[in-house]
Amino acid sequence: MRYQRRPMRWLRWRATAVFGIVTLLLACRARSPAPVPVDAGTPQPAPPPIAFRASRASSGLWAEIADAGLAVAFTSERSGRPQLHRLDGREERALTLEPGAHHLQAIARTTRVAIVSRVEGPAEQLVGVDLEDGGVRELTAPMDRAHAAQLSPDERLLVFESSLTHASSLAVLEWTASGALPRPLPDLGTSGSFQPALSRDGRVLFTNSSTGDPEIYLSSLDGGAPTPLTAFHLEDFGAVPSPDGRRFAFVSNREGTDRIFVEGLDGRRLERLMKEPRAGEDTEGDPVWMPDGASILVTIRSRNRSRIVLVEVASRAVKWTMESEASDQLPRPSPDGRFIAFVSDRAGNADVWVMRANGKEPQRLTEHPSAEYGPQWWSPSR
Repeated sequence: MRYQRRPMRWLRWRATAVFGIVTLLLACRARSPAPVPVDAGTPQPAPPPIAFRASRASSGLWAEIADAGLAVAFTSERSGRPQLHRLDGREERALTLEPGAHHLQAIARTTRVAIVSRVEGPAEQLVGVDLEDGGVRELTAPMDRAHAAQLSPDERLLVFESSLTHASSLAVLEWTASGALPRPLPDLGTSGSFQPALSRDGRVLFTNSSTGDPEIYLSSLDGGAPTPLTAFHLEDFGAVPSPDGRRFAFVSNREGTDRIFVEGLDGRRLERLMKEPRAGEDTEGDPVWMPDGASILVTIRSRNRSRIVLVEVASRAVKWTMESEASDQLPRPSPDGRFIAFVSDRAGNADVWVMRANGKEPQRLTEHPSAEYGPQWWSPSR
């Protein structure tokens, strides 16, 4: 079954990114039953959110972030299973409870709703969780595969990895519409499509290995054959569109190890992000555009640790490198570009941290001995 073929480097990056949580356990399960309509306009009764504590991080940089009207949501394993948590300037709260594991996928900032992949037994399901009161709304019916969800820039459409047509197909959902059903996107057979991302103009970037090795494709939402954007005999994957919708960054091992490249959405102007290749066994991954589109955050991993760098796209120069004896990774900039949330094991386990956009003043936000990761930004109502 060709859809099982995946680049080993890709699997390594995904495994590291969620700190050992296997998000693809259900990839080869039989085709799920056809979805049924879900009333997106009727939230389910929500258990009262659990307040753990007033944040001890209510001073320093976090106080400045809170004063700017910003907060973070993340996935926490302190209950024994992954659950959605939120942290603002006052307290930390658990917004989902067992049963089931809840993995944060994306946040619709305008409506303050977290898109979560809920895993219960053999099924996955996308749900929307209100970040203010914890109310839960089903977005899809349970199926074999429903994760890697990404929102369109206007936060109206949701694209995700699904099992609608085969074990790993892509689907799109107008999630804000009551009773909306996900529909499959144009595919390339049963080889499997992964890592979808919506560009500013509403087209979908994704990875597919139908030609024998992973390549990046571009597809419209209204049908038509997907267009290949890369064509190399090694692995290209993990495309992330720029804020202006003109370019995308991706990971490729075409130079013998994982490096970040940038290319136009027209398939032209391909170049390595960093002017000089890094020596040794360092690998690059998880590219994240800064909101202004002028630079890209990159996680660089070596055998013993990982570190975050910021690279200016125009000059291809490294603007700063975050150096520590621990592993810092998975950076996510705030919408205004002033701050960066990231994950670090400086305190002995995976915790959520914040820092300024210049890589300075790192501050720890979570302090539980369990793993906490995947931070994303949102703004509480005043």
